[in-house]
Formats: sequence, structure tokens, C-alpha cells
Amino acid sequence: MQAFLAILRYDLGLLTRSWITRIWLPLLIAPALFLVAVAANEDELASETLAAYLAAVMIPISGLAVAVLASSAVSGESGIIADGILSRSVTRSEYMAAKVISRLGFTAVIYMLVMIPFAYLIMRYAAPDTSIGGVAVGLLIVCLLLTFLGALGITFSTLFSNVLLDVLGLLLVVLLSGVVLQFLGLTWMSTTAVVTGLPDTFRGQTPVWDLVRIFLVFSSLTAAAIATSFWVFRERDL
Repeated sequence: MQAFLAILRYDLGLLTRSWITRIWLPLLIAPALFLVAVAANEDELASETLAAYLAAVMIPISGLAVAVLASSAVSGESGIIADGILSRSVTRSEYMAAKVISRLGFTAVIYMLVMIPFAYLIMRYAAPDTSIGGVAVGLLIVCLLLTFLGALGITFSTLFSNVLLDVLGLLLVVLLSGVVLQFLGLTWMSTTAVVTGLPDTFRGQTPVWDLVRIFLVFSSLTAAAIATSFWVFRERDL
């Protein structure tokens, strides 16, 4: 447990001081403030403004940041891993658990720190066409999508050693699979279809069964990606 906590604190410190985080937050906050000002003066619909921000700003920028941070979780520290594990100061499970919790937890915290105040301001100053329940569900869905992306990125990081290829492969897999599944009509399994349907979700118009299926699919995929990461990391050579 001490090794796990030490790695967790160390990794959270790295993430907090990372140049990615220093760029990530301003790129999210500046457009959010701009959209709040526009919504307050132009009588924009709250649901459309929230969905536009998520689709055009939050998801692309956060997706890229999460892909880089997750894909470098393991493959970027091969020397440190070997020294620590081979000297028996930390087990493979402790190391992987700390990485999963720090990377996914950090993603969720950054997302909520930006989206909760932004959603409140938009609901207050834009034309009110949303429901509180719809907004809460929509924000949780997007958080789940980013968490899934991070979990899959960690899996890629355990499978391959090239961070750049990990990031590129991760983004291509998620984007192309979303487009194909949307084309096939499996909207509740498609990341792109879920994002496209956010305005209806914020207005509380998305069927409950569709929301349940979205949560079940992406939570299951996230759990499967995490389990795969643990299994691959236990089996790999250091």
C-alpha cells in the first residue's frame, strides 16, 4: 500500500506540473468565458450552447490531452518500471493501479472543474431550454467518454512502446469506430452519435433506455480496458 500511495502522489504531481495541463486548462476556460458572454447577450439556447462547447472545445482538446497523458502512462517510463519492479520495491498491480487512478481521476477532476461552473452559468444566462437532470446526465456521459478514452489509452500504453503511435492509433480507433457504428445505426455504441445527440440529452428528450445503454456500454468498455491493462502488464517482459 505504501508503494501504491507513493506512486500515486508522484504521478499526480507530474500531471499537475505537466506542460500539457498548463496548456489544457486555459484552452478550455477562454472559450467557455466567451460563450457565456455570447449566450448572455444573444439569447442563445442553453442546450445548444452547452453541446457546441463540448463538441467543438471540450471533447477535441481534452481528448487530445487525455490521449497523450494516458498513452504515456506506462510506455513513457519503461526504465523506472523495470528498476522498481525488479528490485521488488513495488508490485506490478500496485504500479498499474496507481497509474489508472491518477490518470483517470485527474481527467475527471479537470473536466468537472471546468464543466460544472460553465454549465451553471449557461443555464443561468442563456435561454432556458434545459432540465437539471438532463444536464447532469449529459455531463456524466461526456465524462464517461473521456474516462473510456483514458482507459483505452493506458491499454495502448501497455501494449506498445511508442507514445506517438499510441496516441495516433488511439484517436483513430475511437473516431473511426464511432463513425462506423453511427453509420450502422448503433448510436448508443458510437462516440460520435452520443456527442451529436447531446442537445436532446440536455433538454431531457433522450429516451431513458438509450441513456442506460450508453452508460452500460461505455462503463463496460472502460472496465474491460482497465482489466486488459492489468493482464497485459502482468504478462509483459520488463
